[in-house]
Amino acid sequence: MGNITMWIYYGGKKSIDEVAKNDNSFLGLIVVIILGFILFYSFK
Repeated sequence: MGNITMWIYYGGKKSIDEVAKNDNSFLGLIVVIILGFILFYSFK
């Protein structure tokens, strides 16, 4: 999830393999938490 977020951040200029070399798991966790809150509160 974090790798996809970083790839979108770079606008696809870097290949997904180049982005995946860095550990983006913490960023992915943050994105999942934010999306979870948005989805949770939108269906209340």
